[in-house]
Amino acid sequence: MDVLQKEIEEVYATQSITDNYMPDPAIVEQHKLFIRSLTRINGGCAVISDLSNRNSYIDIYPAARFLGLSAEEIARHTIDSMDEDYIYRRIHPEDLVEKRLLEYKFFQRTFSMDPTERLKYRGRCRLRMMNEKGGYQYIDNLVQIMENTPDGKVWLIFCLYVLSADQRPERGIYPTITQMDSGEVENFSFSEEHRRLLSQREKEILRLIQKGRSSKEIAADLFISVNTVNRHRQNILEKLSVSNSIEACRAAEVMKLL
Repeated sequence: MDVLQKEIEEVYATQSITDNYMPDPAIVEQHKLFIRSLTRINGGCAVISDLSNRNSYIDIYPAARFLGLSAEEIARHTIDSMDEDYIYRRIHPEDLVEKRLLEYKFFQRTFSMDPTERLKYRGRCRLRMMNEKGGYQYIDNLVQIMENTPDGKVWLIFCLYVLSADQRPERGIYPTITQMDSGEVENFSFSEEHRRLLSQREKEILRLIQKGRSSKEIAADLFISVNTVNRHRQNILEKLSVSNSIEACRAAEVMKLL
């Protein structure tokens, strides 16, 4: 789990649903039918995240090749996670960081609102997703709260991915939060937060990793212990949502963090 997702999990924790509340399965099934109809109309992917059991319900249009998903992944309708990892790994690394930042701001804001008021807000962005041919296409992505529990906690969260009509190559995901009653749209720029994702020391260590230096050599170069270098290495992997140093260097280069 990356650092930004950990922060989102902390926001989720503020809406912990007590054991006394038993979600109405009929409501869940009603929303599942809704997202199935939606994907058949829009040709994309829709996700309902359920805070009561930490599951996600997914429906994907079978011919949505722009999502780059396998037939097995398209056939999955429930995952035991609030995080649709097999979709997220298709998103361009630079855009994924900004999407996480938008989600964090959206949830942080709406979760603290009056339960009825929070249903009137929608987060939206345009991001790059790798298609079945290995190229990137632009996807319109939106998120909003779909259902509260009777005692006012957030219960179901809706997320949609559809092929964007605008395929012009531009940098940035154009993140917005819209109040759907008033039509007020708030625009965000995450460029500065993006650049602060890695600390100066982590960037320094990653540059040395790029040069092929071992942890022992990096420790000697920077006059720190090998344990400290390894701790920084692990932090870098978590922050960039990667599993090894080669992927970290590649992701940092793509995200222009170095």
